[in-house]
Amino acid sequence: MKAIAAELAYFFRGQARKNIKLLTLYCSFLAGLVIMYAWLFRVLMWELEGREYSFITGIYWTITAMSTLGYGDITFSSDPGFLFSAIVTLSGVVFMLILLPFGMISLFLAPWIEQRLRYRATLELPEDTAGHVLIFGFDSVTRALSRNLQNRHIPFVIVSPSHDQAVRLEEEGFRVVFGTPTDAKSLRGARVENARHIIANLSDPENTNLCLTAHAMCTTPIATLVSEPDNRDLLRLAGADQAIPLKRILGHYLASRATTRGAQAHIIDSFGALQIAEIPVQATPFSGQSLSDAKIRQSTGLAVIGLWERGHFTTPHADTHLSPKALMVLAGTREQLQALEQITGEEEAEDRILILGHGRIGCAAAGFLEQRAVPFILIDREANVDCLDHVAVIGDATSSKVLNDSGIESAKGLIVTTNDDSTNIFLTLASRHINPDIRIVARANQEENVDQLYAAGADFVVSNASVGANILSNILEGKESIFLTEGINVFRRSLPPTLVGKSINDSRIRPLSGCSIVALERADGQPPLVVPPPETILEQGMGLILIGNPEQEKTFSRTFRDRRH
Repeated sequence: MKAIAAELAYFFRGQARKNIKLLTLYCSFLAGLVIMYAWLFRVLMWELEGREYSFITGIYWTITAMSTLGYGDITFSSDPGFLFSAIVTLSGVVFMLILLPFGMISLFLAPWIEQRLRYRATLELPEDTAGHVLIFGFDSVTRALSRNLQNRHIPFVIVSPSHDQAVRLEEEGFRVVFGTPTDAKSLRGARVENARHIIANLSDPENTNLCLTAHAMCTTPIATLVSEPDNRDLLRLAGADQAIPLKRILGHYLASRATTRGAQAHIIDSFGALQIAEIPVQATPFSGQSLSDAKIRQSTGLAVIGLWERGHFTTPHADTHLSPKALMVLAGTREQLQALEQITGEEEAEDRILILGHGRIGCAAAGFLEQRAVPFILIDREANVDCLDHVAVIGDATSSKVLNDSGIESAKGLIVTTNDDSTNIFLTLASRHINPDIRIVARANQEENVDQLYAAGADFVVSNASVGANILSNILEGKESIFLTEGINVFRRSLPPTLVGKSINDSRIRPLSGCSIVALERADGQPPLVVPPPETILEQGMGLILIGNPEQEKTFSRTFRDRRH
């Protein structure tokens, strides 16, 4: 049954899916032709023969005539009627018996047969294949990772145990090896010993099996995503170099953004001594001030390179207002960040957070808040037997009574983290309506729902796919940090030869790509030049550290044909 469903799935994707639209239009035309002939049949029968038939009888006669079945139970007895019958029959032969089967064969059956005969699953890569990333387990996280790898020109191969999935991924342009991830023969065929890295994104037992098998064959580094944080040690024992509890990381990040107690800088990326960090404006002395009045650079040495507010990233200027709803994105050293935290580290007297959803992520968020003595209330429809450390209020948060009884009107922050994005959007909108000032941090299970959550009123949205992909990308590039803020990419590029000798202003990097220069890495080994002025000359050997969204990073790569460090 599963095999039949897999074969039928061919007709609902790619070019076949577009051809279904053509078939639907053609069938609509045939239906219209049948209706027209049925109406003419009734009119001619009455006018020529004096007999009256129902419209259903007209449809019956038309179909039997067009299909050439011709039962003979209803016939004309006049020459005009015979002529009409001949026209209906001939049009049926052309449109129903010739064009329709021909279209079905040419648009669907022939391509399907050709695809089945042509496709030969790749069982092994060429012997000289090396430096590639092997991905085991393809879902929204590894799909987002594949986009990151493509932007960074890092070759990768997906190993799939499903023939249908392998076909589909190859149709999308991915390089695929068909085989069982835990089978040594499949690993050898994927040239695991020459791979740059292994990404294991299967279930914890399958990841463990894969790690043991690969570790016995070669020393290729392995990064795994862990469903249960308690299994991290087991996966490390099995040979994993990194075991990433993604849902725990998500929970901690959501909680850190929801609380206003003790504002602390969160490092989102690092380039040697230079660190990129974010810090909420709320609960700091800078809230409501202009950037020039805040004097952050004068007092700490840090450069404010951006403001992140409700899904929008902007580059600030001296008169920019520091909204309490925003995050400041900063560039500087660890010592400079510590100096800032001394200024912003005072705790608010009151802070209470609501957590909607008591799954793994909600449990992790509750644990983070508990460690920092931040009061919180968990709400879910049913208790989580896997998280016995916290007791949840049993109730449906989509009910305004449950939210009001839980004290949402006086809460400072809200974490929306159910497994359903439609529910998360509804809860965000309802909560924003009840308490316009509450700080809302929402989880997006699918990347395409990030914008809807911002539109519903979320202050910050974190998607599973983006977070997981950015963590894995940073591991592959050997960075110390493991997380990038949703929608912001900080990346390093070598200076394109066409820009050598130009000033930053003349390079037109920002107008052409949308990216902003965070810092310039100098060839003489001196500390990076953070937020250089527009008149700075770009010299041979310099490295660019830029910030922008994923699309802007892609535009930069396409416009300047850069080559990475």
